[in-house]
Amino acid sequence: MTSLIKFTIILILSQQFVWADSFVQCDFTRQFQVQLKKDSAIGEASLREHTIVWYPPSKKYYLLADVIPLSSKHHPNTYESEIHLFSSKDLSIWKHHGVAITKGKREGDFDRHGVASPVMATLKNGIIYCPYSARKTETFTQRSVGLAYSSSDPEKIPWNKTAQPISDLPGEDDDVAIIHDEKEANFHLYHRSTGPKGYQIVHSKSTTPLIESSWTKATPVAERPQTVRAQELTGAILIDRLYHLFVIEHLYKGGVKIAHLASHNPAGPFRAFQKNQRYLKPSDQPKRAIYSGHITPVMKDGRISAFFWTAHQQGKRYGLIGHPVLKKLTP
Repeated sequence: MTSLIKFTIILILSQQFVWADSFVQCDFTRQFQVQLKKDSAIGEASLREHTIVWYPPSKKYYLLADVIPLSSKHHPNTYESEIHLFSSKDLSIWKHHGVAITKGKREGDFDRHGVASPVMATLKNGIIYCPYSARKTETFTQRSVGLAYSSSDPEKIPWNKTAQPISDLPGEDDDVAIIHDEKEANFHLYHRSTGPKGYQIVHSKSTTPLIESSWTKATPVAERPQTVRAQELTGAILIDRLYHLFVIEHLYKGGVKIAHLASHNPAGPFRAFQKNQRYLKPSDQPKRAIYSGHITPVMKDGRISAFFWTAHQQGKRYGLIGHPVLKKLTP
């Protein structure tokens, strides 16, 4: 091997995930907020896991979020919950449209007892695809992954859904994200699973996402550190051929941190985006974010335009706060 080739390989490896400053660079002097107060159409309610999609045909952002009325006996947990639709022209003023993804109507339906945890939706040919965690029973067991999709007008609700799960692993399937790679035919699905090997973030793919059997067998994308007790997927994006995952990690010693992982291969392995720094810094996040953060990157025209978090609002109510990015993010 020549010295030039050696130098080129070393240079490529050393620059793989280099980023001089934090990837999450927000203007914390400007704030967006989404909330459901007592005077809303459904009364006072909390918003939890969520995803925001920029929709060029109507020049609007569409937010899909878990909504749990404060009157629910399960509040703030997402048992028996449904996913609501909101829209905004500028991320600042939001209109609540109602339930976009409904739970099943009959006992035995794979999502009869709740739909929740949309981490990232994606857009292709004017259709928004939003995966979700589906609860079949009243207990923690039998949670799988369903896929909902809009018409060419996302505000026509409720949306359609696949008749069966697109992923159903042993244990609990939750925190679901989907990415469509415009330079290839594949849709990439990521979600958290709690099977026999404990918490794992897994990946599968399909070129025909609405055909349930077309999805490949889900496989882990990264090893869980020995210091980590539990994981939750909270964000997934693709920028400049690099896949990014944001993972909430609950530590054995106590405390919760958000890991930022990346890979050029959608199936992994995913590693820390920044060398020698697995976790986002406290200064990267707003002070009112709830314990586990639930950070959501918002994409527009292939770039990140803002980040949103689940946050405490008033009393027992949770809502969303967001901040625009300070500058164009280019890894």
